[in-house]
Amino acid sequence: MFCRPWIMSSYNRPPSGWPAAALRPCLARIGARIGALARDRRGMSAVEFGLAAPVFLAMLTPVIDLGLAFSQQIRVNQAVESGAQYATANPYNGTTWATNVSSAMTNATTLSVSPVVGAETCGCPNPTSTQIVTGSYGTPPSCGAQAGASDCPDSSKPGYYVTLSASLTYTSVMPYSILGSSTVLSSRADVRVQ
Repeated sequence: MFCRPWIMSSYNRPPSGWPAAALRPCLARIGARIGALARDRRGMSAVEFGLAAPVFLAMLTPVIDLGLAFSQQIRVNQAVESGAQYATANPYNGTTWATNVSSAMTNATTLSVSPVVGAETCGCPNPTSTQIVTGSYGTPPSCGAQAGASDCPDSSKPGYYVTLSASLTYTSVMPYSILGSSTVLSSRADVRVQ
């Protein structure tokens, strides 16, 4: 039944008498429907998900971005390792060797890495880091054979080394004001070639 609007008197008194009796069932039905709507829990999960999803995605995006950056760093490392494997397996020559090592690095991954192949140097392994110690060990092609050239600090003979490196600019999925929108990922290897 449709409830007709009740027009209050000019004194704003609550309805009494037969009009109040006619409105009571109508108001009771409206109150019951409002109460039933307030107790109804259907669709509550959808509302909660709608409120929580943006917050969850905002927290998840940096984790995904960090995972992608680590994945690309691993692929840059693998590209340098491929170049190092080629460099140790193939004898050094000054003409096409550096180009072939560079090609081995770029072909090892689908990323667009920027490979750098250093010149051959004479040196010794550094016991405290991965850097090669150069200095009074001579120059290629006569490492340690020059007058005044000395043995390595660990009493081994100096060798021929090449420094390989690769870099890649990683652009983040979301722009972060603190971190910036891109960063350079790089990897380096010092390889002994004979």
